[in-house]
Amino acid sequence: MGGRTIAALLMLASPSVAMAQDAAADDGAAMKALEADVPQQPWYPGGYYDIRIAAEAQVVEFPRPASDLPATPEQSYNLVACDVERPGNDASDPMLERYGYVALETARLRAELRRMHYPASIYAEPLLAFERESIARAEERATNGDPYTSLAEALEAARAGAKAPLSPVFEYRDCTPPPMAAPSRPRLGAVRSPPAPGVKFRTEPPAGELWMISAFAFKVCVRKQPDPWDRFACKWNEVETGVTRNISGRFVYQVRWPDGTVRKGTREVAPASGSTPVTFKKVGS
Repeated sequence: MGGRTIAALLMLASPSVAMAQDAAADDGAAMKALEADVPQQPWYPGGYYDIRIAAEAQVVEFPRPASDLPATPEQSYNLVACDVERPGNDASDPMLERYGYVALETARLRAELRRMHYPASIYAEPLLAFERESIARAEERATNGDPYTSLAEALEAARAGAKAPLSPVFEYRDCTPPPMAAPSRPRLGAVRSPPAPGVKFRTEPPAGELWMISAFAFKVCVRKQPDPWDRFACKWNEVETGVTRNISGRFVYQVRWPDGTVRKGTREVAPASGSTPVTFKKVGS
């Protein structure tokens, strides 16, 4: 997804009905283009492929920082990352709630292995096996073991025969700061941050109706619905203003005022320690 599309995502809408760049915040054509690199598999559950492609777009748009990845082939890479997006229980549809994390993790691992210069000949088959096992786990079916452990073992075995040096991989599951005596291999990205404080929302002027949906769920809706801004078809969440909510992440929003004015856009919600609310303005930014 190009830089201009990402920039459009981050822009606020005009004070009247949203302009074209906001409505195209998640370009369906750009996601369609991803299908060439991520073909549908015969064992995918019905409806999963839309979630899988949306996950690819989400990871392309919001990659983890380079500091979370090995800088040289001599440094190792933890397959497990505790600071990644997890669709909540209020996901826009049951399929997204069940398979969203599987799709996001598969897309993240694929992107990060590519960033570390792993060739597809090494990672493609092990990653498909990881995805298949993860789907089975999401469906509470019996599996052949832990998908991350199996992926680490398969990648290490394939890496041994690689022509170019590649970073060793491992899986370390403890998402809490390790004790002083623990091995130093877990990276900063594998340590879960403390819970963020709550956040309040408000509209300026008051009386605006605020509706929000996660950026990832919006992408899925772009794939599934003709109008992703239809808050009923896509099951947008109506957000009560002035009430503290434990919420953070990237969201697409729309605000409707009694006079018919509508603003649409994307907002990064990152609660701070203070009490300043997140404000959606009818005019300005």
